[in-house]
Amino acid sequence: MTTMAQDTQPNKLTPAELAKREGLRARKHYVADKLAAITEMEERGEISPIIRLEKSYLCNFQCTHCSAEYYMDRHQKKVFKIKDARRKIDLDDIRELSRQADELGLARFVITGGEPLVMKDFDAVVEAIDPDKHYVITDTNGWFLDDAKARHLKSIGVEKVQLSLDSMIEADHDAFRNKPGSYKKVMRAIDASLNAGLNLLLSTVLIKGRAKSPEFLDMCRFATERNVGLYVSYAKPTGSCTEHPEFVIEKEDADILRELEKDYNVFTHMTPTYGSFKGCITVKGIITVTSTFEVTPCPYIDFSLGNLRETSLKEVLARGMRNPWLGPYRPDCIIGEDPKFIKLHTEKTRGVTHLPVPWGQGFSDTDTLTD
Repeated sequence: MTTMAQDTQPNKLTPAELAKREGLRARKHYVADKLAAITEMEERGEISPIIRLEKSYLCNFQCTHCSAEYYMDRHQKKVFKIKDARRKIDLDDIRELSRQADELGLARFVITGGEPLVMKDFDAVVEAIDPDKHYVITDTNGWFLDDAKARHLKSIGVEKVQLSLDSMIEADHDAFRNKPGSYKKVMRAIDASLNAGLNLLLSTVLIKGRAKSPEFLDMCRFATERNVGLYVSYAKPTGSCTEHPEFVIEKEDADILRELEKDYNVFTHMTPTYGSFKGCITVKGIITVTSTFEVTPCPYIDFSLGNLRETSLKEVLARGMRNPWLGPYRPDCIIGEDPKFIKLHTEKTRGVTHLPVPWGQGFSDTDTLTD
């Protein structure tokens, strides 16, 4: 198993979190045991990244800030007018990924995209992951998530929903999402998720200057009052945001957010988890599996660590943890804060027909920080 070096402290769970874990244990003892073992794995120097599964990039939205925008067929067909030679993943591929992840003690899958709830085979994907072996989460923009859909998700084994909310001002959210009526659907989806007994996480994108706005403070208060976590993703110069450099945050925004974390249920990928500070979570905290079975180290880095038809998950993780740009070597957010890497990433992805850039052409075992 790939290793990492970090300092850890004992987990500190709230009574509500403890109750949720006990409820999960009563229903899915095996999954609960794997989740409980994550801290022990980290204390042994092992990693347990969340696996983001991007089986499809179909989406009923076209958001201004989408990190997956240039993976979508509309760009490949419009700009390049050629077919991707890399075969798309199927349910057997997902079953094999689930098996390998389980052997490594990995416990968490996020079905993402695109918009997962437009997928006709969503239920089959959940089954292929196997919710009796893994904790299954889905991202969603909330458009299709009413009471009936939320109950259905719970019934097939989904445990958690990550729901996108980009402003507490209805018109601003709808404009950012380029979808009139989307704010009302998100608010409906919040109630539906909680009513169905799904764990709920709100996610939002922080653009430059937003951290000090009254609107953002209202969102922090809203999440805290509903006893829901608010996950904040920094706008980064990838995907649609390559066309909006004015969105990219500055240090002041991050500093304000860190202060807000002290009083509200708000956090980022850089927030210490139960006393464990991971720094940049590439590979050690998260990986993305694309629709063509490539593995990238986070949702915003378009360099592959390998294709799972050619390389085992274990070796792909080992590659990532050996790479000096990633894994245990990064206390900061590399794609959001490292100008040198941002420049390298921009240069190597510019004009590429099909993302991500394959292993050996972006990342490789010959990488150094002085290249």
